[in-house]
Amino acid sequence: MKREKIPPLLLAVLLAAFFLVQLPHLNNAPWEQYDSWRQTDTYTLAQNFVRYDGNPLHPQFNYDGTGDNFVQLELQILPWLASLVYRILGDDPYWVMRLMSLLCFLGSAVFVYALGGRMLKTPWAGLAAAAVYLVLPINVLYGRAIMPESVALLFYTGAVWFFLRWYEENKTPSLLVSAAFMAIAIMEKTPTAFAGLMIVVLYFVKCRTKTFRDWRFYTYGVISLGIPLLYYWIAAQIATFTFVEGIAENHIFTKMFTALFTPEARQFFDTQLPYFLTWPAVFAAVVGMILCLWRRRGALSLWAVAMILEAATIVAVIRLGYYLIFLSPLVALLTAAWVPELIRFRKAGYAAAAVVVCAVAAFAGWHSLETARTVVVVKDTITQQAEIIKSVTAEGDCVAIAASDPVLLGACERMGYRANIRYYDYIPRSPAAELDYYRGQGVRWFIAPGGQVAGQDGEAYMQLLRDSYETVWDDELCTIFDLEAAK
Repeated sequence: MKREKIPPLLLAVLLAAFFLVQLPHLNNAPWEQYDSWRQTDTYTLAQNFVRYDGNPLHPQFNYDGTGDNFVQLELQILPWLASLVYRILGDDPYWVMRLMSLLCFLGSAVFVYALGGRMLKTPWAGLAAAAVYLVLPINVLYGRAIMPESVALLFYTGAVWFFLRWYEENKTPSLLVSAAFMAIAIMEKTPTAFAGLMIVVLYFVKCRTKTFRDWRFYTYGVISLGIPLLYYWIAAQIATFTFVEGIAENHIFTKMFTALFTPEARQFFDTQLPYFLTWPAVFAAVVGMILCLWRRRGALSLWAVAMILEAATIVAVIRLGYYLIFLSPLVALLTAAWVPELIRFRKAGYAAAAVVVCAVAAFAGWHSLETARTVVVVKDTITQQAEIIKSVTAEGDCVAIAASDPVLLGACERMGYRANIRYYDYIPRSPAAELDYYRGQGVRWFIAPGGQVAGQDGEAYMQLLRDSYETVWDDELCTIFDLEAAK
């Protein structure tokens, strides 16, 4: 076999192995031991596209009331596509969205392989990058999660690859495809926009002062930034709850330039980097970054700087581990930057490169499997509670659940409210007034998970329910009251 055919063949083996590792868990319910809130939210968006409104601009959660409660979110490609499949199947199995997410992630791995070959000038570097990328814990977990990260990764890495293809070959179609991919990536997850810093700099490096006279430069901006801005503006006009703008205005914009220097941010990175990326991979990437600067690998260095800036200004504020996922292609590619340096020494160099990559990948893979054993597990209590609620209530009933976590509302497939969270100004704070409000909104069933009302004055709230309304279910899993049956 010719040597140049070996890397793509080994890549196919790696992709197949990743798929097989994920296969046993593809039909897991969304309420696993990690990010159950976000996974369940994404799943219920797909259900609600089928049951209530199939317009992709009308995403609806199961909480904060019934009716047309459209939420301003990123473009919900995964839930909307899944809803089309659900209509065909006549059911909504969990594996549909997990399989879609997994296929998108595998597509991003192919782009990482191609980027490694293009940026580091050898397919062996591409293979090394793909190998590390596939075993990083954050990718093992979120590569099949019912969340938008895999879709964003696919278009994010694809946008960079098509742009570099234009940069080297000057083919305008590649530039336009890159712009379209970048637009979709930003609409899926706005932090991917930071990759645009690399794109702008490289454009000026290539075209210099001609950049300002190049129609393609402005077209790229209109497509990659103009379309997302238009989408978010339209979503804000339609939405009854401006979720994205609320996060940006209340959290990110007020803290993005100072958050990195806070103790909370330092603690976050100290714990989450080794958990999701592992210290050996981070160390290998840092050395790879030094090698790229030394060898003047401008594209990879600029991309890395752009996403480090994203981590310092966005991730340091949000402090959610899955936001680190957009660093994972860089960690993999920078680790692979060792390969072209080592293989200069022929056979000994190839062996040394294999040792470095295999050592980093082996540690990351072992850590990924250990992590997955504990968190890729469905919360059986949620499943049992949901079955009880569905047996007591009817489809279409409005419920109130005494928990700030909305997972149970999604699991029981009922719309309603999260009781006693004291978050919304328009909902009264006292237990009696809140119950009156719920009854006025058509809520019939009040569910207390574990027989308790979480939050402030929870015991008094629970006692008021027992004294005022009939109990229709009461065991260690949950207590359900009928708000239409006053004592």
